[in-house]
Amino acid sequence: MASHLKGVTKSTITDEARKALCEYKRENSPCTQKDLQLWLENKFHLKVSQGTISNTLKRSADYLAANYLEKRKDIKRHKTAKYPDMEKVLYEWFLQYQDRVNMTGELILEKAKETMKILYPQQDQEHTFSQGWLEKFKLRHGIKSFRHFGESGYVDVQDMEKKLESIREKINQFPMKDVFNMDETGLFYRLQADHSLATKQLEGRKQDKERLTVVICCNEDGSEKIPLWIIGKYAKPRCFKNVNMDSLNCHYRANKRAWMTSVLFDEYIRWFDSQMQGRRILFMVDNCPAHPKNIEGLQNVELYFLPPNMTSKIQPCDAGIIRAFKMHYRRRFYRGLLEGYELGQSDITPEEYIHELEVMIKDLGYRNKMDVNNFLDYPGENESCSEVQSIEEIANTILENSVEDDLEDDTTPLEPVTRKEALKASKMLNNFLMQHESTTPELLDAIRKIRDELHVDLNYMKKQTTIESYFTKM
Repeated sequence: MASHLKGVTKSTITDEARKALCEYKRENSPCTQKDLQLWLENKFHLKVSQGTISNTLKRSADYLAANYLEKRKDIKRHKTAKYPDMEKVLYEWFLQYQDRVNMTGELILEKAKETMKILYPQQDQEHTFSQGWLEKFKLRHGIKSFRHFGESGYVDVQDMEKKLESIREKINQFPMKDVFNMDETGLFYRLQADHSLATKQLEGRKQDKERLTVVICCNEDGSEKIPLWIIGKYAKPRCFKNVNMDSLNCHYRANKRAWMTSVLFDEYIRWFDSQMQGRRILFMVDNCPAHPKNIEGLQNVELYFLPPNMTSKIQPCDAGIIRAFKMHYRRRFYRGLLEGYELGQSDITPEEYIHELEVMIKDLGYRNKMDVNNFLDYPGENESCSEVQSIEEIANTILENSVEDDLEDDTTPLEPVTRKEALKASKMLNNFLMQHESTTPELLDAIRKIRDELHVDLNYMKKQTTIESYFTKM
């Protein structure tokens, strides 16, 4: 027995005792771990090590969560999975197929064996999984038996109206600023408005259908727009070389298909929860298979899943938000292609934006050009959550988590720019804006702030002058 456990009788500490310990520590912050050991012994007649005390306090946020004990009331012991990688793959497969296949215990056991062969092909002996393992797997992942109701595949308008009433009742319990909606959309980020889909007008060029998944989230009154999450195929694209990722105001993740997965969704929700400290948030999301429902330990966010088969009609982000995002992206994309092209004022309407986009496409001189509405919602672009993977593809996606060779990435790295070059460019831009009739004082002030920052950095990098610098050696 380890030295720190000498004299300590082996005891099993329950979740209730752990929660009470965290509450006592919160109310009596000066207490040491030895004091907490004595308090547990007197209160619950438990003798535990200081390591147990320390580990419990590290998870105090979980134990103090409002519904934590209710969610874990059926769990008697905190045993980790023997094959965690296999369970990750199996659970992702379950999420993708539960809406398509009637799941049975036998089917899960069969897929568990198949997954073990994929992950550990070097092992000769076939793994067997008991009913006991199956029950623990279901318990760990919140899998229960449910009865199917109704028919899927179509939208019942009357049923939708009834469910809309319950959705409104739920939303009305929260202020508008605390109701958020999230949705994913595919984006052909190099798509041009021509049937060749080339990144530039070339004869015989292979169609470019390189796609990203963009995660968009905002609140009901539009006062908060959460930074975008971008999901691509490459872990370290060449275009990110020399780029300060913290300056992009977005978050980049990757997997081989550039799709949202349950692992990424779990990470996204926990990140979002950490951003909402001290608030009570209703987070509305659709019933995509990549959106698992049992995410424990959230402190500030309540997940609310929209009814299945109705998200195309009632998903708030689909009611113009995603379309507006794509419209702005396409305009900026063509700005890069049409360097020097003069655009109008920034406060024009969406209809004017679409007209402006049509003009820009026309100026590029494409033959057989696409209609601008088809261009904004290109067929197949939004299928980032609708397709399912085989068990082998899921294993590669989760375990490798992203990583295609950087050599297959055909993007161009960002060329390094020195501070002096940036200062020279900012001075030129400042002079240009001073000569432009529509330049506002706010715009010039922003340029001056940039120049001030560049001057500060340049002065900081200069070598400090000493008294000896003013003398010449004889």
